[in-house]
Amino acid sequence: MPFKVNLRPFAETDYPAIAQLLNAAWPDEVHSEARLRENDLHAPEIRWGRFVAEVDQRIVGVGEYTQHEGMYHPQKFALGITVHPEFRGQGIGKALYQRVMEALAPYDPISLLCSTREDQARALVWLKKLGFVEKMRYWESRLEVQRFDFTPYTGKIEAVEAAGFALKSLKELEDDPDYRQKAYDLWLEARLDVPRPEAISEVPFEDYCRWVFGSRYYWPEGYLVAVDQRSGQYVAMSTLWKTDGDYLYTGLTGTRRAYRRKGLALALKLRAIALAKATGAREIRTGNEVGNRAMLAINEALGFVKQPAWIDWVKKLGAE
Repeated sequence: MPFKVNLRPFAETDYPAIAQLLNAAWPDEVHSEARLRENDLHAPEIRWGRFVAEVDQRIVGVGEYTQHEGMYHPQKFALGITVHPEFRGQGIGKALYQRVMEALAPYDPISLLCSTREDQARALVWLKKLGFVEKMRYWESRLEVQRFDFTPYTGKIEAVEAAGFALKSLKELEDDPDYRQKAYDLWLEARLDVPRPEAISEVPFEDYCRWVFGSRYYWPEGYLVAVDQRSGQYVAMSTLWKTDGDYLYTGLTGTRRAYRRKGLALALKLRAIALAKATGAREIRTGNEVGNRAMLAINEALGFVKQPAWIDWVKKLGAE
């Protein structure tokens, strides 16, 4: 290594420099200090830590461990290592990994989860060498909003409405004192069918509200639900989230099992695209596990274009 690297614990003043590092490492995404700060607002049970690598007082790498609240297990952790492109291949990632593993040791971890993209050849080789095994992969797909043609879908939304469903945003439903509870109840059922690399865990109503309504990226006009007008129950959902860039991101799209094959998901996606187009968004991005053919089929038909796949890797360290 032709330069001296200083590893130290993360400090709050590092947020701007880490955002710059992530933007250099992933130039097709927009990372911000605000996003990083929000992501660090963890539930009390979550154990997490972060370290930075400096060269001449410049942050050139970051390594961290955390736990996912929706897949929580006290001994399972997620791991992230990012090195600035100009400083890769110099042993900085290896040093950060070793430092993170030292910090994790007191918690007796039994597995590590790490993600990278399939076009990151160096990262793939490194993960395999460390003993990580591929667990799941998913595509991010992108839609050029302003070029979208609604003509092939004429009547789709109207057919759903004629069948007794109202497509509403949470903004339109705010007068209902129970709208947050109803949205949470729908989310609880819809998330059961989302593929994930680890077992699902309970998320209390209070945490859901913090994630959604407490987020600076929550867009009440873009959080869409289908309401069964006979019962008032929320039965399907598709959400658009703001980002720090000129694109929107689709969160969970899902339908209660008793209401599938009624065109609800497609209608909600069309409503979301129309909203994005009206507000001048350049692009909508979404992610789907490669085996989720039901959702992929909808996105493919709508014209979403697949990007290189993201891969989740797991390293087992002990028995469950």
